[in-house]
Amino acid sequence: MQVFPRNFTIFAEVHLHIMKLCKIIITILALATTIVGSAQNLTIEWSAESAHLVTRGGYARIKRIGNYHALVYETRGAVWIRFSHDNCESWSEPTEVARGEGYSYANSELLQLQSGRLLFMWNARPRRDTGLPYKIMCATSDDGGASWSDGRDIYVAGDEPRVGCWEPVALQLPSGEIHIYFANEAPYIASSEQEISLVRSVDNGERWSRAERISFFAGRRDGMPVPIYLPHSKEIAVAIEDNGIRGRFKPVIVRSAENWRDGFVAGNDLRREEALLPRCAVHDTIYAGAPYLIRLGEKHTLLSVQSTEGRKGGSHHYSNMQVYVGDRSARHFRNRSTPLPNLPIDGSALWNSLAQIDEQTVIAVMTVRGLEQGGNGVWTVKGKIVKK
Repeated sequence: MQVFPRNFTIFAEVHLHIMKLCKIIITILALATTIVGSAQNLTIEWSAESAHLVTRGGYARIKRIGNYHALVYETRGAVWIRFSHDNCESWSEPTEVARGEGYSYANSELLQLQSGRLLFMWNARPRRDTGLPYKIMCATSDDGGASWSDGRDIYVAGDEPRVGCWEPVALQLPSGEIHIYFANEAPYIASSEQEISLVRSVDNGERWSRAERISFFAGRRDGMPVPIYLPHSKEIAVAIEDNGIRGRFKPVIVRSAENWRDGFVAGNDLRREEALLPRCAVHDTIYAGAPYLIRLGEKHTLLSVQSTEGRKGGSHHYSNMQVYVGDRSARHFRNRSTPLPNLPIDGSALWNSLAQIDEQTVIAVMTVRGLEQGGNGVWTVKGKIVKK
C-alpha cells in the first residue's frame, strides 16, 4: 500500500474543498445568469388603443379580488372604489368608502386578506387651519366591498405637513401577519428627514401595533413604500424613493429576510440597493420617484417610476410613467417601456401603479394631465408581456 505524506493528504483535502466551493460558485453564477437573463429577455409592449380615461380623480390602484378587479382612488376629498368583471375594460358606478369632517382623504390602497376580508387604507390630510392631525386610517369589508366599516385610526402624526404621514400600503405574509407601510415625518420635528414606518396586525386587522422604523437614511428622505413578499427567498422587498444614494429621488429596494427583526435599513446598509441596473440608471439630475413594485408571475417583477427623463424642465410635475422589468428577487431592473409615449411634453402621468391582469397582460394606472383628447383624471393602459 502506498503511503502519502501527511502534507499531501492535507493538500488533497483542501483541493477537494476548493473544488466543491468552485462548483457551488458556478451553480450560483449559473442561477444568477438564468435569472438575470430571464429579466433581460422580457419587456412590456403597451397598447395605445387600450388607453382610456376611467374616472376623474387620482392616485389610483387596481387589485384583483377573486375573479374580478377593484379600482380605488381619491376625488372630491373622499376615497372611492369601483369594480370590473371584464378584466378592466369597464367599471361599475363608484362607491364612496370614506370621507371625514375637516379632512381630505387621499392615497387610497387596497388589499384582500387571506380570510377574504378587504382592507382599504388611506391618508387623512387635515384641511387648512383645522388643527387636526395627519393620520393613516383603514376600513374593512366582509362582503366583497358592498359595505364598509367606519374608518379607524392606524397611526396619528403631527398637525403640520412637515410632521405628517403619507402613502400607506399593505402586505400580508404567509403566516397571516398583516403589515401597513407608510412614509413618516412625525419623528423628525426639528428636521426635514423622513422614514418608512411599519405597523402590524396578527388578528386580521382588528388591532395594530405601534409604529416601528424599517428604513431611514440620516439627513435624507425615504418615501412612498411599496412592499412585496418573495416566496423563494422568504424576503420582504420594499420599493422606496431615496434622495440619498444618488442625486435626486431614485428607486431603491430595501429588504429583510427576518421580518425586520434584523433592524431598520440605514443609508449605508447592504440591504439598501439601487433598483436599476447601472447601464439603465438615469442621470443624477433626473427625478425618478414614486415607485410601484409588483410580482410578475413567479419569475419576474415590475417596477414603475414617474420620471423627468426627456421631459419639460426638471419639475416632477411634468413626469411621465416609466416601467422596468426585474428578476424574481426584485433586482436588475431593465428594459424600460413607456405606457404613454405620446404624452405632451408639458403633460404629466403621476402617482402611478401597476397590476397583472393575466399571464399575458399587465395594466398601468396613471393620474394624467395634458392629453389633447380624453380629459384629465385616472387613465389605464394595457400592456402585453413579451419575450424578446
